[in-house]
Amino acid sequence: MKQTYRTVVWMIVAVSIVSATYVVFNATHTFYKFSLLGGRFFEEGEYSYALPYLLSAYRMNPQDKNIAWKLVWTYEHLNREGEGRRVLEEINNRFPTDPKVSESLADMAFTEKAYTLSQGYYERVLAKKPSMEVRRKYANVLLAQKKYADAIGQMDILLSYAPDDNDLRYQHAQVVSAAGDHERAERELQALLDDGDTKKEVLTMMGDELRLLGRDEEAIKVYQRAENG
Repeated sequence: MKQTYRTVVWMIVAVSIVSATYVVFNATHTFYKFSLLGGRFFEEGEYSYALPYLLSAYRMNPQDKNIAWKLVWTYEHLNREGEGRRVLEEINNRFPTDPKVSESLADMAFTEKAYTLSQGYYERVLAKKPSMEVRRKYANVLLAQKKYADAIGQMDILLSYAPDDNDLRYQHAQVVSAAGDHERAERELQALLDDGDTKKEVLTMMGDELRLLGRDEEAIKVYQRAENG
């Protein structure tokens, strides 16, 4: 009797193990099928076809970063940024130390003019993985909030790494001017001109700064130079 009871128990356990193995195998197989089809449509640019497969795969395994990112990009291509942001925030909650996620959230917030939120995400990225590109973005979000002193500080750091970047030097002069320091802006623009950067926008701004400083005759000459090319 005891032997029969044990046999029945072992049979039940064996069936349970087989059933569980089948369920896991079937789920894994389905996940890879959805991933494969979603990825194929994604690579072909067929985002509306890719979406249901990627979404199903993501729901089955939200820990898979590759699927998650493809889902985010698919939403973006379909102009469904709100749903893409939701997925990004879910990724961020699962992987809070991933700077790529924070940067994407910052970029999205900046596009939506949520500057304070964007600033916080960029600061998180800079604390973990600083780069020139992210620092430029950070300076821009500070500018959008008219935090000129902080923006100038960030741009000073950028210029310390790229002192010959004339576009950055010109932008620096623009920020200095916006902060109200027209004498410093004029000096920076003059340095640009002395280094051979005589683009029309540089000359025009130089004329503006001279005019703001009350040096009208000099401003007229610079404006004429800008018009004459």
